[in-house]
Amino acid sequence: MNTYLFAAGIRFNDHMFCEPRRLVDWVPPKCAGICVILAGDPNWAPKPLQPLCFWEFGNNSDLRRLTRMANAQALFISALAMPFSTSAQRSEVRNQLVWAYNPVCQGSAGSAVECELAYKLGELEKKHEEQTIQLRLILASINRLFEPLSEPKPHRAIGFLPQPVAGSETKLTPA
Repeated sequence: MNTYLFAAGIRFNDHMFCEPRRLVDWVPPKCAGICVILAGDPNWAPKPLQPLCFWEFGNNSDLRRLTRMANAQALFISALAMPFSTSAQRSEVRNQLVWAYNPVCQGSAGSAVECELAYKLGELEKKHEEQTIQLRLILASINRLFEPLSEPKPHRAIGFLPQPVAGSETKLTPA
């Protein structure tokens, strides 16, 4: 069998990542892409490496900080170079990989259940804010009932009133 017919590396979905290396010895690529942190697990095949998390990185990213992680000696890393890709494209690939492999350190990030819960929480917060505003308006109305009353204005008489006639002060004399 010819070994040159097979690409060296590790495949996740339809994406061929480079051959896994120890995390402390890894040199990040100069272009943007996706990397996966791997841990040894004999239950995984064909390579006994389980994905822990998928990361998206851009051009000139400082990925050397990954080598300073705790237990970095026992971890491996593999990268998928995606030159000339946009952040949205890399994010879409990362989300597909997270959905397909459900890595331990990313849990169910981006799952439908999590998105639905976030939406419901947002709706509850809106309702809470609306109810808080309504309650404040009710309390303000109640407080106005307990304010001291101002001096009442003199009431104007309603209806037709006879006009006083000027100069008609005639006195009736008894006859």
